[in-house]
Amino acid sequence: MQNKLTFLTIFRSILFWFSAILFLPLCPLLAIIITPLPRVPRFKAIALCAHVFTFLLKHVGGVKYRVKGLENIPKGSNIYAGNHQSAWETMALPCILPAFVWVMKKEVLNVPLFGWAVRAASAIPIDRSKGKDSMTQIIEKGKERTNIGFGITIFPEGTRSRPKQRKEFKVGAARLALSLEKPIVPFAHNSGYYLRKGGFWIFPGMVDVVIGKPIYPDDEDPIKFTKKLEDWVYAELEKMGS
Repeated sequence: MQNKLTFLTIFRSILFWFSAILFLPLCPLLAIIITPLPRVPRFKAIALCAHVFTFLLKHVGGVKYRVKGLENIPKGSNIYAGNHQSAWETMALPCILPAFVWVMKKEVLNVPLFGWAVRAASAIPIDRSKGKDSMTQIIEKGKERTNIGFGITIFPEGTRSRPKQRKEFKVGAARLALSLEKPIVPFAHNSGYYLRKGGFWIFPGMVDVVIGKPIYPDDEDPIKFTKKLEDWVYAELEKMGS
């Protein structure tokens, strides 16, 4: 899928980023105001920012989306895992999935403005320098979050990838699901065609999001569990041509 850079694309991209910059300072301000609230109401308040950005992407940038498979999400706290192609899913997934917290690099929490909002939304930080101890902390915090009703969303690739790029999934999501005895609800999307990794230009179009049936571990092997997840995600991306 090739997107051409047109005058309209340039105009809409500039207008989107200008609008986003004007709105962005309101997110950390909101994060400060809602700090005394319990975690779930805090998430719902911060999710309003995600709804605004997704609205701007749709009506200013021309990036719409459609979701298939919402009926596959079981009730309760689940682990959500899928591919990561752009900033789009960071903004859009809180508008699609039930209340959840992110698992993300701890460095993100220190990003001015954006990091404050993510921290208020009870994200679980990863300190990769701590190796196995980091996974232990994620499991402990994950148990705490799921006990109060949150799901947990993680990108097993570990970083953003370009369309058609394939990276081996890390086993963290599987270890978390096995430890918490939760299913993994897989998702796949092709957002990288419309908001490219590290790119400024926003290309109008329709992002396809597919949510699969929950994957329940049938053994205690996180590698096999991860392979099932990876195979499903990449099979869906092949169907999309992504």
